[in-house]
Amino acid sequence: MKIVDLKCPNCSGNLKKEGDMLVCGSCGASFAIDYDESDVEHERLQGEAEREERQLAHEKELLEKKYELQRRAQMEAEQRQRKKKRADDLRSTVTGFVILGVFVFIIGSVIIFALQFKKHMDMPNGAIATATVTPTPAPNYDITPEDVEDSMNDFIDAGRICQMNITECTIKNENGIIKTFHKTDAVFLGAYIVSGIPDVRENQSTRLVLIYQVTWHHDDLGDQICYDGVYFDGIRVNPNGGIISDFSPKTIWRSDAAWGWVQAYSFEDYDQCYRENITALGGTVTQLDVDGSI
Repeated sequence: MKIVDLKCPNCSGNLKKEGDMLVCGSCGASFAIDYDESDVEHERLQGEAEREERQLAHEKELLEKKYELQRRAQMEAEQRQRKKKRADDLRSTVTGFVILGVFVFIIGSVIIFALQFKKHMDMPNGAIATATVTPTPAPNYDITPEDVEDSMNDFIDAGRICQMNITECTIKNENGIIKTFHKTDAVFLGAYIVSGIPDVRENQSTRLVLIYQVTWHHDDLGDQICYDGVYFDGIRVNPNGGIISDFSPKTIWRSDAAWGWVQAYSFEDYDQCYRENITALGGTVTQLDVDGSI
């Protein structure tokens, strides 16, 4: 490649390359660039070297991607193999336990048969031994006042604890002012058995309902007397006498007729409390005395 003076021959100004021409920055004269064959060949060889380098880099990238795909495929295959081995081991363990259980069952049956046979042979005159099997009675949820009378104090105490667990409520007056009341007492008023409740499961078809008079207190507004109930279901008659219960009462979801704000807490009106806790169930109502008798 020849080195050409980049000074303008007319004014000695600096020349700059614009496309295939050299242009003088002072007088604006233009000159053609003189390439010889060695310059063209050098550029061609340089371009081929660059293309070859790019080709090698591309092939290297493809090889790296291929290696990564093969590595991932191998890892997934190994993972599937481990899962299969764990599943095979689990099946082998379960099969072993099943075989062991069957073996124990067969041995136990043989031992029981041998003992029964020996017992039969030891009986005089070859009498045949018979076993009396007493069937387990079905749960009886049809409780009566007599069934619960011995446990009424426990029911009353459990119901009061449930009532006193709700310690405060809020109301909003006509001016939008919020007042917070605190529950100070829950006094037992009456007990009712509601039986034959329709469209429920058997263990919910009979319900023991207790009504309480609750007192809410505010230091400025005084006391607010309300009424609320708790109920027990799932009570079973004990074949040996009395009842079986967890003594864990629940409260109903009160309607908008209940007293309070944001959440309904209890009823200002006793009759409304009685309707929502008892007659709304649709069953037969039996009122109890405090001691549990009719």
